[in-house]
Formats: sequence, structure tokens, C-alpha cells
Amino acid sequence: MNRSSQGTRILLFAILLACTSWLLGCGPGEPPSGSVAGKVTHNGKPLTTGVVTLVNDEAGIGASGELDVSGRYRIDSIRTGQYKVAIHREPPPLGARPDVIRTWKLNIPEQYQDFQSSGLTATVNEGDNTVDFGL
Repeated sequence: MNRSSQGTRILLFAILLACTSWLLGCGPGEPPSGSVAGKVTHNGKPLTTGVVTLVNDEAGIGASGELDVSGRYRIDSIRTGQYKVAIHREPPPLGARPDVIRTWKLNIPEQYQDFQSSGLTATVNEGDNTVDFGL
């Protein structure tokens, strides 16, 4: 076997090893993450419009999930950690008439619309997490 043939085999083996390692996930991985879901109620009734936003100041990350008609939200693939939470209203629909925008009200007390005053927190662990909020 000549040196050129041996060098080609070594190169092909190295490429095969690198591809196998990449496919198996060897190397630097993503930080651990989980999902969080739950229900938001106000005075015991489901809050049917709005957005739940989680913010981790230390990591400089955050994520949001919209409420559905049953007051439920879901946020997938969020990094694990401790989060401050705010529940705020979604903006009025694009192209809404001015009279609709003026009357766009939501029963979310102002204190819950701000991360500093809400007092709401969520801990996200790996896997599925359930965090309900009663306002």
C-alpha cells in the first residue's frame, strides 16, 4: 500500500468518525430545556385572552405563550431556570378600527402586567412543567 492510499483511508476514517460523532450528539450540547404549560384564572374564572411571558434576567432570555379560550397557555423548549412572570394583554388585532382599539380592555390587574410588581414566578425543570396562575 502506498502512502497516498493510506493517507486517503485515514482522511476518510476521520471524516466518518466526525460525522458519526455529530449524528450521535457528541460535542457541545444545548443547555437543558423543558416546556411549561398551565392555566391562568382571574377571580376564579379562566382568563381567555392575553399573553404569559417568562423572563430570566440572569440569563437574558425569555419566552411567551398566548392564552386560549379556556385560559390555558403552553411554552415549548425554554431553558431551565427560575423566571419572573408577567401576564399582559395582547395588542388589538392588526387593522382594528379606532373605536375597537379604544375599547380594547382586558381584566388583568395592572400589577400582573409588570415583571417587577407581579410577584409571579415559575421554575422550569427539564421535561414537562405545569405552572398555574391565579390572579
